[in-house]
Amino acid sequence: MRESLLELRRFAETLAQEAAERVRQARRGAEVQEKAAGDWFSALDGEIEQHIRQRITQAYPDHGFLGEEGGAVGAQGPNDCIWVVDPIDGSMNFLRDFPHYAVSIALVQSGGPLVGCVVDPVRGELFSAARGWGAHLNGEPMRVGSPQRLLDAVVATVFPKPHAGFLPDYVDQLGRVLGAVAGARRSGSMALDLAYLAAGRVDLFWERGMGAWDAAAGVLLIREAGGEVFTLDGLPWMQSAQIAAATPSLSGPWRDLLAR
Repeated sequence: MRESLLELRRFAETLAQEAAERVRQARRGAEVQEKAAGDWFSALDGEIEQHIRQRITQAYPDHGFLGEEGGAVGAQGPNDCIWVVDPIDGSMNFLRDFPHYAVSIALVQSGGPLVGCVVDPVRGELFSAARGWGAHLNGEPMRVGSPQRLLDAVVATVFPKPHAGFLPDYVDQLGRVLGAVAGARRSGSMALDLAYLAAGRVDLFWERGMGAWDAAAGVLLIREAGGEVFTLDGLPWMQSAQIAAATPSLSGPWRDLLAR
C-alpha cells in the first residue's frame, strides 16, 4: 500500500500542476460570479474542477469525487476513496490579481487523507504528502516550526464571510489571539495557510466556516510534517466547519486559548 500511495501522490501532483498551468494562462479576464455575499468565483473554477474530475474518472473510475463547485460525484461510502478538490482556493485573490491562491487536491478514505497536494501557481511551489511518507516542498522534506511560547508564534486565519452568524464569537476569539501571539496573518487562502504551517512559515491556524475541500490536503501536509490538527466542535474534520492546527509544542496552549 505504501508504494501505491506514492503513485497516487505523483498522480495528484500531476493534476495540480496541470490545473496550476491553466490558472497561470488565464490569470486575467476571468468571468466573475457571486455565490453568496463575499464569496466570489470565476468560470475558470468550474472548468478546472471538471478537467480534474475527468482525469480522475479516467484513471480511477471506482473512486468518488467531491469538489467545491460541483459537489459530490460517484462513490461516497464511508470506506470509499474520494478525491476532494478545490480548483482555486483564494478565488477573490485570483479575481483581484492579488498573487496568493492555490490548487488543492487530496485523496481521502475512511475520513483520513491518503495523499494531498497544494500548488501555488504564482510562486511555483508544490507542497505534497503521502501518508507515512512525510511532507515535501518542491521535493524537499519539510517540518513544522518549534516555538515554545504562544508569544513566539505566528498565527494564520481566515476571516468569516459577511453576515456569518458566528462572526461575533470569531471576533472575540480574534481579540484573544492578537493579545497572545507574536503576530497574525490573513492571506485569503486556507490551503496555503495550512501548507505554510507544515513548512514552518506559520505556527498556528484556526478557521470557522470551512469546507472539506479547503482542508483536505492541508490536514495531511501538517500531520506528515509533524504538526497537529483538531476541530473546535469535536466533530471529525470532514464533517466539521471549525478547524485548528498547531505545532506540537503549542497544541495545548492553543486549544485552551481558542476554547476560553
